[in-house]
Amino acid sequence: GNPKSPVTPDRQLICTTMPQPSEHLRRLDTSMEASPWMPRIAPWALYLIFLFAISSISDQWPISYPFMYTIQCVAVVWLMVRYRKLLPELTFRFHWLAVPVGIGVAWMWVTIGDWITTMRPGWFQDIGTKPFFDEDQMGPIYGWLAMVLRLLGMSIAVPMFEELFNRSLLLRSLHRARPTGVGVLQALHDMPMIGDWLVTTKWGSQIGSQPPAFRAQFDSTSYGRLSVFGVLASTAVFVSVHHPRDWVACFLCGVIYCLVVGATRRHGLGPVIWTHGITNASLWGYTIYCHYTSEQTVTLWPYL
Repeated sequence: GNPKSPVTPDRQLICTTMPQPSEHLRRLDTSMEASPWMPRIAPWALYLIFLFAISSISDQWPISYPFMYTIQCVAVVWLMVRYRKLLPELTFRFHWLAVPVGIGVAWMWVTIGDWITTMRPGWFQDIGTKPFFDEDQMGPIYGWLAMVLRLLGMSIAVPMFEELFNRSLLLRSLHRARPTGVGVLQALHDMPMIGDWLVTTKWGSQIGSQPPAFRAQFDSTSYGRLSVFGVLASTAVFVSVHHPRDWVACFLCGVIYCLVVGATRRHGLGPVIWTHGITNASLWGYTIYCHYTSEQTVTLWPYL
């Protein structure tokens, strides 16, 4: 061929016949690239949306759970894979700290949860009445399929998006108290009624004209850089999406994971993802053990 021709007719044909992203997908790509918050919060938010939908549907049709849970995890992982170039801290490097810390956090979670249940049994009566999975309705095959899928999801997909959201996005965006307060007020500034009132105040109008505080903190805080306020604030959000019985253990878990991030910052999120995955896999194994060897089911539901 002619070396001066950069594109041959065959290459032109290949380029024109390759599938192009849809209009909706192009808009999604644009949104993800517009802000560092979007690719880091979208998988977390999507998982929660699926969680509420699956809970409602599986109560009526338990057999649908394995299929819907698979869709949930695949959709979340797809988001992280598609926008991997926007997430440089998302690595899968292993660190030896993951094993002792991951197992230790699982032991702590179980021990503190059991202690709290013993101290306040009336607060958590519903925990002991909900089975791990309904073998009568799902059957052993679908029941164990749900178990294995749950293990894969909670030890692989969940640590990826939770650490990306909590120990990367929030830990950096909530680094200092004062800018975080400004960011909260800026968020309220955009809300109906509350925002209308804020613009009438002197300090409210000043805050509304300032650059986005959360974005500024994220941009100026490198991955793995810790502050007392950032650790506490990000952990508070982490605790808020867990069962009340586990709030104490979850708080300690969040602080420990932040310390792992600080100690292994040069390796990216990989070490804390491994730590989180080992913790969740250990809780899965403990739950299976209790389900088949103990008549006490009080410890089962919160873990999985």
